[in-house]
Amino acid sequence: MVVLLTTSRDASIRLRQFINELELAIPGAIKVNRGRSSLTSLATLALSLGAGYIVLFKTFHGNPSSMDIYKVKVDSLVKLPYVISLSGVKLLSDMLISRPILGKPSSMVIVSKPNIQLSLVLSEVFNVQLFYGDVSDYRGFECIMYVRPIKDGCCEVSFIDGLTYAPRGPIIRVKGFREVKAPGLVVKRFRGHLTNG
Repeated sequence: MVVLLTTSRDASIRLRQFINELELAIPGAIKVNRGRSSLTSLATLALSLGAGYIVLFKTFHGNPSSMDIYKVKVDSLVKLPYVISLSGVKLLSDMLISRPILGKPSSMVIVSKPNIQLSLVLSEVFNVQLFYGDVSDYRGFECIMYVRPIKDGCCEVSFIDGLTYAPRGPIIRVKGFREVKAPGLVVKRFRGHLTNG
């Protein structure tokens, strides 16, 4: 499944670099430079590319600070009822990797500890299988998105090569994830249907 990755309009250089690395780590992810595009324009583009979701990252003081997830429907754009706050990211360029893995993976799985709701959401959005256990149990997969708890209410999302265990993408610290007790918010309803062109 195709997923659009984009940013708020005030994207910093670091946020754009983060999106670039994320696109290369996730099969089916397509980065879209937001510019002055509206959510309606992004939804139209998403439909034309066959994308079911838009993941929008926001910035605070130049660093990625939160992510919003939108489900794209033919006649509306629905914001999923989650508040996802980030406490920081570590880019591949920060890791000083001597031999970075080149090329986009064609497949990915998510490996997580049980009871991390974020894992379920990411599995749905990126349309990948979710397994519970340790990364070593799933050696051989082209890319592993590993979601692990790090301290009270926080978790870390990393992208790992299933053969070498080398990093394939940025490391994301999620400091808060909560579900808003309300149905998905329809942020935009379109007259008729969105067009594919």
